[in-house]
Amino acid sequence: MNVPEQRVAQAGEISLDTLLAGARRDLWVVLGCVLLFTALAAAAAFIMVPKYRVQVVMLPVKADDARSALAGMVGQLGGLAGLAGLSLGGGSNKDEYLEYLRSNAFTARFIEDQQLLPVLFDKYWDEDNARWDVDDPEDVPTLADGVRRFDRSVRAVQEDRRTGIVTLSVIWKDRELAAKWANRLVEQANRDLRQRAIEEAEASLRYLDVELAKTNVVDLQQSIYRLIEAQIRAKMLANVREAYAFKVIDPAIAPDADDWIRPKRAAMIAIGAFAGLLAALAVVTWRLRRARQQP
Repeated sequence: MNVPEQRVAQAGEISLDTLLAGARRDLWVVLGCVLLFTALAAAAAFIMVPKYRVQVVMLPVKADDARSALAGMVGQLGGLAGLAGLSLGGGSNKDEYLEYLRSNAFTARFIEDQQLLPVLFDKYWDEDNARWDVDDPEDVPTLADGVRRFDRSVRAVQEDRRTGIVTLSVIWKDRELAAKWANRLVEQANRDLRQRAIEEAEASLRYLDVELAKTNVVDLQQSIYRLIEAQIRAKMLANVREAYAFKVIDPAIAPDADDWIRPKRAAMIAIGAFAGLLAALAVVTWRLRRARQQP
């Protein structure tokens, strides 16, 4: 026997044919491992609490006539309009609306308004006594913890750049609650952005009134009047338009009780069976090497 063959023999290399022969001989080991791992995976799949996904399909609202009118005045009165806090760009505020919907500040407000911390961290919440059931006060979930969990594992906002359609998804174990959260998120975002637009228009009007009183130049007065008119129209539209930022195309509805997205039971059971087969081959390999080491 030459040196390479001696090294192979000493390393205890096992060929595929030998491994398959050992598996046939120790069939009870293979079947036992596969059944055990499959049973464990199945138990885990049926014990896990199902999670449901609901979605709101919506479209960011395009610029209204008042905003377009403001954009057309930039060349005439850009400096004054900027000081008044008027929007100088045309088109919709789609990116601004989406960032607001994803923002931590908006999420924190929603969690506080809906009192969601006990729901998001229910395993630490003593519902009977209405208090946190933790040994260390530092373990009490904070609002920052709630925002982080809500953003990472509960809510997602996706935009189709081709069509402009926005989908807000909520994943939660209570399907009715998930649908309610999804719809309320859009309602609150519309309400907040509408209120902000009204406040901005009112602040701009106050500034323009002051500037109008300061000037006697007719052309400048006419330009200011047009800006005031545009702001009044913008304020009026914000007051009467419920879907200020997002127009809902398809609201969220609770899915059927058996329509969860995870756990994927069939996949988990299949993975368990495969893991059992790998474990069985490892056991068979160990038994073959142990047999070779015996005199």
